[in-house]
Amino acid sequence: MPGGEDIVDISIGQLGKITDITLFINNRQNLDTKERFLGEKAYIGEEFVTTHYKKPKKAGPSEI
Repeated sequence: MPGGEDIVDISIGQLGKITDITLFINNRQNLDTKERFLGEKAYIGEEFVTTHYKKPKKAGPSEI
């Protein structure tokens, strides 16, 4: 894609039980600091990860 906006799927694995956030934290030094990532709520607060959010139940319709 032009402009360096490619979507890249990264797979990092280890033997045994380990959560994906732990893998990310342990391996982020190997990733480019210019990269940004999309993640689930486990990633809230991570500097390079954007997480989704839910609209409050009583909020009005959102603008498009």
